[in-house]
Order: sequence, then structure tokens, then C-alpha cells
Amino acid sequence: MFSCHRDHEVVSRIALLLLFLILFATGISVVYSYYLNKAHDESLGAAHEEMLKHYRHTLQVSVQSMTMSLGETLKAIRDQGGGEPEMESALRRIIPRVHYEDSGYYFVYNTQGVNVVHPFHPEFQGQYRLGVADPEGTHYIAQLTEKSLAGGGFSTYRFFKPGEPVPSSKLVYAQLIPGTEYWVGTGIYLDDIAQELQHISNSFKRIHRKAIITVGTGVAVILVCFVIPVSLVMINSILKPWRQMERELRHAQKMEAIGIFAGGIAHDFGNVIGAISSCTELALFDTDKTSPVYEDLLHVLKAAKRGKSLVKRIKEFSHQADASRQSVDMARMVKECMHLVRSIMPATIQVREHIKAEHVQVMADPDQILQILMNLCTNAEQAMRFVKNGVLTVELDTVELGEVEARRQALKPDLYARLAVSDTGIGMKPVVLKRIFEPFYTTRKKSGGTGLGLSMTKSIVKLYGGGIDVQSVPGKGASFTVLIPCEHHMEELDALENLQDLPGGTESILVVDDDHDLLGSLSKLLRRLGYTVESRSRSKEALTLFKENPQRFDLVFTDQLMPDMTGSEMVYEMRAVQPNLPVILCSGFDGRILQHRIPKDLASSAGFLFFRKPFDSAEICRAIRTLLERESPWPTEATHG
Repeated sequence: MFSCHRDHEVVSRIALLLLFLILFATGISVVYSYYLNKAHDESLGAAHEEMLKHYRHTLQVSVQSMTMSLGETLKAIRDQGGGEPEMESALRRIIPRVHYEDSGYYFVYNTQGVNVVHPFHPEFQGQYRLGVADPEGTHYIAQLTEKSLAGGGFSTYRFFKPGEPVPSSKLVYAQLIPGTEYWVGTGIYLDDIAQELQHISNSFKRIHRKAIITVGTGVAVILVCFVIPVSLVMINSILKPWRQMERELRHAQKMEAIGIFAGGIAHDFGNVIGAISSCTELALFDTDKTSPVYEDLLHVLKAAKRGKSLVKRIKEFSHQADASRQSVDMARMVKECMHLVRSIMPATIQVREHIKAEHVQVMADPDQILQILMNLCTNAEQAMRFVKNGVLTVELDTVELGEVEARRQALKPDLYARLAVSDTGIGMKPVVLKRIFEPFYTTRKKSGGTGLGLSMTKSIVKLYGGGIDVQSVPGKGASFTVLIPCEHHMEELDALENLQDLPGGTESILVVDDDHDLLGSLSKLLRRLGYTVESRSRSKEALTLFKENPQRFDLVFTDQLMPDMTGSEMVYEMRAVQPNLPVILCSGFDGRILQHRIPKDLASSAGFLFFRKPFDSAEICRAIRTLLERESPWPTEATHG
């Protein structure tokens, strides 16, 4: 009887223990599941906010960069006497070529609400759409126009995805193209974000289910003393990869957006600039130096070099890099700028130029110095629009600032280049003078003023350790004085090579590039220098031609990113047949991004050079001669802009 009672007691205690373990495991599972679900919801919410934040930032940066690039293009058209038809034609030619992802594109309207170009809806072109509303009644064109006029902003509305019959919610950022009445917009469909979040949520739920089974089984089998430690370890093991995945997702989205814009736009634009530069150099070969056309071609070549610098600045902006500095001859920059200023100034304005110091050198970015001059001259022209017989005066000299004067201007005692731009315009009141350098402050909103020109000018001058001052009296004009520290004992190299002195030869060169314009112009230039040139636009065709007679070619010049086969892959095939083949590899994408795509053994091999597009023809010609004439192994790598 006692034995039965004891057995019953043992069974009861075991049952209670099992019940306790079951309840404990259930409680742990419930608590564990609760906190995982909470973490799931909070993480999804945070991920959504971060993704939306980064998409907004990416859209804004993308549109700002696009408006800067288009602004330069439209400005060049206006400088050449083009009007709205020419500018709109340029926009319709450029915008359809620029896209990202499967449904990412740009579109352009003017400030009156008339569509200029829409890649997926050509029927919109020329339509007045200011009153158009989406199915929910949102007048999105009116909203975007208003945001653009206010300096740029976002709007959310429903619009049709390309190829889909049902409208989706879309987040769009729009901004004015500087100096024009056109605005550019681009956006992202919000259901794309929802799909990404759903994918993340499904992955988390699969991990969640596995974790519950693992924890429940562990609590039921292992002693109670191991339940809590094991649970804590598992919670940490689950949440740690999730947080890492979330960080990597944000970083990948940011880098992808920057890479798409900087790589795509700069690559295509670099090819165009390269073709223009090469064709211009060829034309200079056939033009007598005494011909008026020769000087015009030199100006085209200078403009192409500025275009190359623009490509570099786009990449520097994408990588948050500082503009490169070099020794700049201020007198030369003023003379070049004044040629451009005289061509755009109305006949009612007299332009005077006084250069009192011919050899003034400063360490700066030449394009930013040009930007300072153009901003000040443009500001002067706007001040004299309603003044008869206006006079614009640009002066350049040097000034030595002593301790007292330097302290008064918050500068260091030194020798400075002094650039003065004065006009006989309407002048400014004291209340305007106090705010003249504030960003977005303008008294000419009706005439298209953005309030950024003088603000950017001051920022550039301060960047170089200089100062800017303005003096003005209402009705008597204004005078801006810029001081930039001089660079001692340095001279600026001539930006334009003597084209007749380009090194040539009689060797045979194979040129491979999928850009037909650049391929044709470069091949023609090399033939003009005496080389025997074969050109191909397809890497596989070039490889077949090379294998037919490997000893025929003394050097291969190739692009890196091409259909079917990359340039480095093609070079591997060629060097398998001819190991010592000299190679020049180039690409419009940033060399730093390409480093992981170019094998290290190829980059470090003898007879190999890498150039970034748009390249300088003189540097390419010198590099070709150096490779062909080398007598010892070539250094590891050389990268040129």
C-alpha cells in the first residue's frame, strides 16, 4: 500500500515537474515570441523610415546633380545664341537616355505646367498639365511646380508604373534647372519599398519559426538551469545578424544610388566629350593657324577640356571629394572669361578689362575661378539691364596685406591676387547689402534669380583662404572685390598642347571601344600620327582579329566595360597568345570603383596602363610611345584623368 502511494507520489511529482517544464517552456516561448514579434515590428518600422529617408536623400541628390549638368548644357546653348526651342530639343534628346532601375526615369516641365519631355508618355509633350490630378484628386504637376519654384521639394501622388494598368503611389522630388524656367523631376514607387520590406519580413518570420522550435525543444529536453542561458544566446544570435543586415541594406542602397548616377551619367558624358575633343584636334591638324576657324576650334577644344573637368567634378561630388587644386594663372583666366562675357553681354553694356599684373598665380580649381568670374559678371549684367550705356569693369592686380589690414578683413598677412568687378547699375540699399551673400536671398525672383550665385562665390573664396567685399551706393552701381592668396614660385602649365608636336609612330595598333564616335575619332587621330590602326566596336570581333595574326599588332587600346566580354577578359585572351603585348585600358567609370574589377596581376603587369575617360589625347599619345619604346618592365600602374 505504501509502495503504491510512493509510486503515485513520484508519478505525481514527475507529472508536476513535467507540467512545470511545459508551462515554463510555454511561458518562455510566449515571452520569446512576443519580444521577437515586437523586435520584428520595430525593426520593420525603423527599416521603412531609414529606407524612405535614404530614398528621399538619393532622389534629391540625383535631381540636384542632374539640374547642375543640364544647367551647364542649357547655358552653353544660350551662350551660342540658342533659345527655348533649342534648349527643349536638347532636353528631349538627353532625358530619355537617362534612367535607373526598371522604372526609374526623369521628366521635365516648364514653370507654366507644360510638359517638355516624358520618356514613357510622349503624348504628354507640349500639353498644359497644371490642372491634371491623380485618382485621389492630387494636382501633382501644380504641387511639383510650386515646390520647384520654392527651391525644390517632394510630392506624393498616384501614377502609372511603366507597363502596368493600375496607378501606384509615387514619391517624386523636383527642382528648377539653374538659370532656366524648366524643372526636372524623378521619383520612386512606394510599393517597391513595401515589396523589399515584405521580403525582409518573410525572412525574419522564417528565422522566427526556427528559433521557437529550437528554444521549445531545448527547454523540454535540457535541465531548467540551461533554459535561460540558451534562450539568451539564441536571442542574441538571431538579432545580431538582423541588425547587421539592416546596416548593410542602408549602406548598399546609398552606394547603389550614387554609383548608378555618377557611373552612368559621367560615363556617357565622358564619351561624348572625348569624341568632341578628338574630332576638334583632328580639325586643327587640317586648319591653317592664320585662319579665323583655327581660333574658333581652339575655343571648342578649351570648352571640351572644361567638359572633362565637369565629369571629374560630378565624380568628386558623388564621392564627397574636394575639388583638385593646381597653380592657376589669374591673368589668363580673366582673359579667357572676358571673351565669353563679351559674347553674352548686350550691346548696351561696355566691357572694360584692366590687367595690371600679368603673372599672378593662385592654387585653386580653374573651373571654380571661372565660376567666380561668371557669377560676378552675370550679377553685374542683371544690375544694368535697365540702365543706358552701362559699363562693366574687371580689374586684376596684387595687393600686400599687412598685419593691421589683414586683421581687419579676417585674413592672414600675405600677398593676394585682387579681382575687382564693378558696374554702373542700379546699386543696392544697405538692407540688401547686409544679406547679399545669404543662400537663396535674391531681389530678382521674377527674372529667374535663385539667390545662389553670390553665396557660392563667397563659399569658394573662403575655401581658398581669401575674402570678398562689396561696396555699393543706390543709383551709382556696385563693386565686388575678391582676394585670393597668391602661390609663390609656381607656374601653370599650358592647358592646350601643341598639336603638331604630338608623338607619332609607324607601329600597328588595335583600338576597341563600343562607343562608335570615340572609336572613330581616336582611330583617325592615331592614323594621322602615322600609326597603322584597326578598330573594332565588339570585343569578341577584336579578339578574333587578333588571334588571326597575333604578331600583327604592337599595342592594344581598349575600353573596359563592353558587351559580351570586358576589356580585361579580352586582354587575358590576347596575352595568352602574346605575353608581352602592351595594353592601355580605359573606362568612363571611376578608376577607384573599377579596381576590384581589374585583376591585380593584370594591373601590376609590365606594359599596362589605365586611363579614365574623358582622357587627354596628348597624354594618350605620349603613353603609347612610352609603352612601345620601353626597355624595362613597366611600373605597377598609372592612372590619369
